[in-house]
Amino acid sequence: MRSLLIGSLLLAVVPANLFGWGREGHKLIARIAAMHLNEKARAEVARLLPGESLESIAPWADEVRPQRKETSTWHYINIPIKAERGDWQQYCPASGCVVRSVHEMAAKLKDKSLPAAQRTEALKFLVHFTGDLHQPLHAGDNGDRGGNDVQIVFQNKPSNLHSLWDTPLVLQAQGQAGFAARVSKKSGFWERKKVQKGKAEDWAWESAGISKTVAYGALPAGRPAKIDEGYVKAAVAPVESQLRKAGLRLAMLLNQSLGK
Repeated sequence: MRSLLIGSLLLAVVPANLFGWGREGHKLIARIAAMHLNEKARAEVARLLPGESLESIAPWADEVRPQRKETSTWHYINIPIKAERGDWQQYCPASGCVVRSVHEMAAKLKDKSLPAAQRTEALKFLVHFTGDLHQPLHAGDNGDRGGNDVQIVFQNKPSNLHSLWDTPLVLQAQGQAGFAARVSKKSGFWERKKVQKGKAEDWAWESAGISKTVAYGALPAGRPAKIDEGYVKAAVAPVESQLRKAGLRLAMLLNQSLGK
């Protein structure tokens, strides 16, 4: 209950659309990724992050966002929930989006001709943006800024739909029996083969699909929408799945960029 209260209080003070998954979600994704790095990638991460870890830097891109205003659109892509799968670039503004950012940061991280400081920054961004890409409301949009304009009430606290998916639903998922064991277990070959298919744009369409069917599709009628047990039950499974997929896919990107 204490964790849920903290999450509710955070919603009242955190600006809209700031934390994709919240700090805990991003750190969990980083922990999953760290478990699945090959030896060379692990050594390179240690070299680029002296005294730090993937987990400790996972929230960094949100922390610097107020000072790095040019990065604000790099955290999300607004794919309309009614859109048919196609060219993602039509939804990516000139200022950038999360799909383009994942591609660009992975390329910078792989480029050994760049100064170490640039590659370190690229690593920090890549860890965070890969997580953001898997938050359904950082990909799907219903003309409401990824749910930021959809008013809700959850546990008698007013908030908005986007913020609900950032933190409280992660806390709800964490409270499910066996969550830690399922999310943190070492992945086998067949799971990695299945989950790590595709590229950032494929994962964005996958996230947008969850926003359509669950984040918006299961939302109770009326505004503010009263988030009930049924909605939470529908959401916790995809939240858990997206967190794990994000961790495994981040590991793949880091192994490709640093582990060869």
